[in-house]
Amino acid sequence: MGLGCSPAFLFGYLGPLIRSDLDLSRAELGLLIGIFYGLTGLGSFLAARVAEPLGARRCVAIDQALVAGCLLLILSTTSFVVLAVAAAISGAGYALNNAGTSMAVAVAAPMGRSGQDLTVKTAGVPMMATLLALAGPPAGAVVGWHGVAAALAVLALLTAVAGSIVLPASGASRTTAGERAHAAGTRRLPRSFVLLPIAAFLFIGGSHPLLFWLVLSLTDAGLTPNSAGIISAAGTGIGVVTMIAVSRLSDRVGARQRALVAAGLAGTALVGVSLLWWASGASLIIVVCGAVLGLLGNLAGASTLHAVVVDRVPWAVGRAIGLMSTGYFLGALVSPWAFGAAADATGGYDLSWGLCVSALAASAVLFVVIHRLIPVPEHRAVAAVPDQGPV
Repeated sequence: MGLGCSPAFLFGYLGPLIRSDLDLSRAELGLLIGIFYGLTGLGSFLAARVAEPLGARRCVAIDQALVAGCLLLILSTTSFVVLAVAAAISGAGYALNNAGTSMAVAVAAPMGRSGQDLTVKTAGVPMMATLLALAGPPAGAVVGWHGVAAALAVLALLTAVAGSIVLPASGASRTTAGERAHAAGTRRLPRSFVLLPIAAFLFIGGSHPLLFWLVLSLTDAGLTPNSAGIISAAGTGIGVVTMIAVSRLSDRVGARQRALVAAGLAGTALVGVSLLWWASGASLIIVVCGAVLGLLGNLAGASTLHAVVVDRVPWAVGRAIGLMSTGYFLGALVSPWAFGAAADATGGYDLSWGLCVSALAASAVLFVVIHRLIPVPEHRAVAAVPDQGPV
């Protein structure tokens, strides 16, 4: 998961070096990140159809090979167009990665522990973010951003090989007899399922800039890249630990209440972003608190959202995750570009953070609506008693 989105993190965390080397505007750098996630959103339409026939193993191996190839491609160019093409190809591949890793968890996770296990697999994303936030700027100062990209390409190739060996080939989830009977009767998604892609769009649109613009915005505010990276890494590092704790809580409250947990996490991200918005030019302590709360909400909310989908459509995980991911990654397409464009237009970040606050508030409300309107199958609700075995 972490290597799958590493091209976007490369553009974000080594953004100052890339902007200086290629003479890019903030909007152009944000567009590269947006293209990556936008193509993931569009690719999710295709992934919803092909992920289950391909199976978890092939989905992940294909994506890792694409990531390695695209990272090697950008080593040989200074062209913005080539960078955009590489972002698009690797972003489309990430749609397969997202569905494939979710299917692998659905095959292996014990009943009642889907929230925790989906969170563990999603933790690869903030782990990669933390690694590049801490090691990216100093490594880039020594070997350049090209050297960091080359190292990530090698790791992606190794992961493609490892995934081909150890991941399950099947795309079928471990469902109960009642769920299989339900699936045999209908392949339709639940009524009002469209609300989940919309909620995902708003949640990611409001919280995703924290992963990619926090370092750049703090650098523009006068901090050194290393200091800004440490602040971002504090948020992602704490977020990795907290998101797993939150996932255990969401498994304990059960599948029926998990959408309310997602609403609470959207609210947590809202508080964090509000602090960053309010703290422009203010105390560094407030900035750190805002970054930690915002990233905690973003990271824990992203994995919880995937668990909400698995709760409600356990008989078609690949298709449901693919469709939800369309909204999820379209939000990731719009937000980095819009954030950077608003900053360019106003000469600061107040408008950018304000837009994020509005999107997060709307997503929190929509998760409450989802809790009321989209049912959890009875067999899933009954089975969602937390597994007390070893973690």
